[in-house]
Amino acid sequence: MERKYDHMISKYHHRFLEERFKGMAINRSEAPYLKMIYKHNQIKMNDLIQKFFYHKSHTTRAIKRLVEDGYVVKTIDPEDKRGFILTITDKGKAIGAKLVQIISDWDKLMSSFLEKEEQEFIEKLAEKIYRKLREYYGEDDTYEETT
Repeated sequence: MERKYDHMISKYHHRFLEERFKGMAINRSEAPYLKMIYKHNQIKMNDLIQKFFYHKSHTTRAIKRLVEDGYVVKTIDPEDKRGFILTITDKGKAIGAKLVQIISDWDKLMSSFLEKEEQEFIEKLAEKIYRKLREYYGEDDTYEETT
């Protein structure tokens, strides 16, 4: 089932984000992680990795940049010396609040094109596909909204 418009919608989503990220020292690949850490204020790195569908190395690189840029502090987890705890900094909170607004603006734009019933129908279809794929691969339901 190839949906020809998925790629184009994604292209516009990326364009929307890039336009709003201008002047901010963060990029699209780091934004979902910073937003999630912002929402939790503090989170174990392994828990963060579980919330996304990206490869662990992608998460590690993004977190490294967020730490280097001063948005997040990474400390050793006292309960698991091999793990880490990520804590948002004041600098990260300022950007995190902006990210939440940017994502909200995108959602409002997307919602403005559809009637409420259409939005609900699309959401139900997407959920059905997600659940069936999760079942097909025998995975637990670990999804949490990341955008």
